[in-house]
Amino acid sequence: MIIREDQRFHEKVYILKLKNGMEVHMLPKEDPYYSTYVELSFPFGSNHLAYKKDGLIHRYPPGSAHFMEHKIFAMPDGDAFMKFSNLGVDANAMTSYQQTSYVFNATSNVLDALKLLLNMLDTPYFTKENIMSEEKIIAEELKMYLDDIETELYQDLMTSMYKNHPFKWDIGGTLESIKNIDKEVLTDIFHQFYHPSNRLLVIAGKIDIKKMKVFFKAYDQFEKHKIPKIYQVNEPKSVVCKEIVKQKQVSISKLALGFKLKSRYRNGIEDIKNELTYSILFNLLLGTSSNLYHDLLEKQLINQNFYISSTFEGHQAHFVIFSDTKDPQFLKDYLITQLSLAKDNLLSLDAFNRYIKVYIGQFIFALNSVEHQAYLYSKYYHRHAHLYEVIDIVQSITYNDILLTYNDFIKAPNSSVIYKKD
Repeated sequence: MIIREDQRFHEKVYILKLKNGMEVHMLPKEDPYYSTYVELSFPFGSNHLAYKKDGLIHRYPPGSAHFMEHKIFAMPDGDAFMKFSNLGVDANAMTSYQQTSYVFNATSNVLDALKLLLNMLDTPYFTKENIMSEEKIIAEELKMYLDDIETELYQDLMTSMYKNHPFKWDIGGTLESIKNIDKEVLTDIFHQFYHPSNRLLVIAGKIDIKKMKVFFKAYDQFEKHKIPKIYQVNEPKSVVCKEIVKQKQVSISKLALGFKLKSRYRNGIEDIKNELTYSILFNLLLGTSSNLYHDLLEKQLINQNFYISSTFEGHQAHFVIFSDTKDPQFLKDYLITQLSLAKDNLLSLDAFNRYIKVYIGQFIFALNSVEHQAYLYSKYYHRHAHLYEVIDIVQSITYNDILLTYNDFIKAPNSSVIYKKD
């Protein structure tokens, strides 16, 4: 067992590296923590639609990772959700662009729930009947999202920005693509990416370290497996379409403005620093405490339904702005103009120094939640960085880094989607 300690946060991480390739990272908490939070994750998500093995490229339909997340709960002797419930354990799962996670929260029966979780992942049960049944459930889920105007707006923006990259698809796929997900697809995903060699298990909260060591020693029965390399598609730097305008039955017009960012993907630490630098830049430009945000409010160009979002996944990234507005075309032009002048107007050294302190404070505060801590631990570990290194990465960002990143940002191609009030 490896013990890693961070003196600043007074945190210890106990690490078990099993012979089968799975890693178990335990973050024990002293009283008054009475619950245990478990997250088992795979670096396999909705963006992973192809892999290369033995010189051949194998492809999956969009939505395959999400479909697999649903289907893995089916077991030969019944539904795993019901089994977790019978143990008094709250279980769930989620699929993102880059990973799939299976989680549970328990105050008792922790080892029994762990045994069930691993047994569920080791004994896939795919039949023609249960796959067809799941297809109908996921189709209804997708239709529900399609009825949401904000989701439709976001999806239109992604298809206007991306030609080949999986960002153009919803995480759940499409009504057409899920019809092509069959037993063969799910079985291949299981054998290639669900092996213990590709798993990270993070346990946080109340933990009996000795009992855990005994439990995982008994579990360590599998042989290692070489995980195939994800195949990255070639995505043009330009956007597919500069602007889409649609008439919609909405109470107020909507604007989505997206910027296709230059990828700086090199290694884990540099990639995370690039993401954090962009995140700080965007909050300086358009965060709720920024001058431009208050200017937009005062001019009544936006209302409270205004938000910004940035996504950094592997080799691709984008920054998007969403807003309700009475004049979407004017707002779009005004935003692009003001952002192009931001270096002199918005990016002050004082604002940068102030926001760095705020960012570090928010990050440390988030670690008070064991669920959030386990989630962040998994997220950064899959990107080859340790959770507590993130503070050092943030502190290494300089004002000059912000200015250089801004110079890249204003050169980024943009695309917009406008929903005009009908």
